[in-house]
Amino acid sequence: MSRALALGCALGTVAVLLWFVIAGEKTSEMGLQAPVELQNFPLELELTGDPVNSVEVRLRASPGVIHRLNPGDVSAIVDLHGMAEGEHIMHLTAEAIRVPFGVKVVKISPAILTLNLEHTQQKTVPIHPRLLGRPAAGYEVAEVESDPKEVRISGPRSRVADLESAYTEAVSLEGAGGTVVSQVNIGLGDPLLRIQGSPKTRVTARIREVQDTRVFHDLEVQVRGGSAVLRPPRVVVVLSGATSALRRVQASAVHPYVDLTDGASGNLPVVVSLAPGAPGVTVKEIQPAQVAVRSVLKKG
Repeated sequence: MSRALALGCALGTVAVLLWFVIAGEKTSEMGLQAPVELQNFPLELELTGDPVNSVEVRLRASPGVIHRLNPGDVSAIVDLHGMAEGEHIMHLTAEAIRVPFGVKVVKISPAILTLNLEHTQQKTVPIHPRLLGRPAAGYEVAEVESDPKEVRISGPRSRVADLESAYTEAVSLEGAGGTVVSQVNIGLGDPLLRIQGSPKTRVTARIREVQDTRVFHDLEVQVRGGSAVLRPPRVVVVLSGATSALRRVQASAVHPYVDLTDGASGNLPVVVSLAPGAPGVTVKEIQPAQVAVRSVLKKG
């Protein structure tokens, strides 16, 4: 008998003896959470729904082996080779559970997994900045914008189709009396979606004094570039702007007029000029917006 054959026989005898020793011992059972490992995942496909990340596995072995088991020693293997988009029902058997030598799989829960696979899709959505708090007394938010205004996202086809916009971390405007600029992160509200490119945007909130209106009644309409009779001869002018600026405007600084420079007549629009000293104040409305003009010829 050669030495190699003798060594093989000896090893075989040891293995048999070890098996009988293990088989002859009392057995114990314990449950472990086994992570689900998805192998051969198809390119350009993604999981949707709530994925099963682990399964409860009931194991049986000798007390010595059972006591030495760690969660990392056990895993459930699911092979996705060749799968296409759609729903797939996977049955877990004992052969799908990776366990150390001498350990038997008694039970798997759940033993059936339903996997939904969808193609990966991308699209661009607008970013909606979120604001927190109020500006200082007498101030308001005039405009809010983000730079960039849009973000590119990717994920499972149905989830991408459902998402209409992204949002930002809250930008605090509490007590602000001027423009607020903040670099913030972008959120999507769906854990299965991802941002392509930078996950940040620059939010600018322009703060201005509270806007108001002020009405000036019975203002005489002037005639420029000629002489005419107007009907009606007086109008109402509504101004808009910051409250503090409107308070400083006097009726004498508001000049409604019609222009006859080009010999125009009939119904003409009323124009309003404001005297200097009222920055940010604009004409919101003129009532009526037009007046009837009848030119008056000068006697020679």
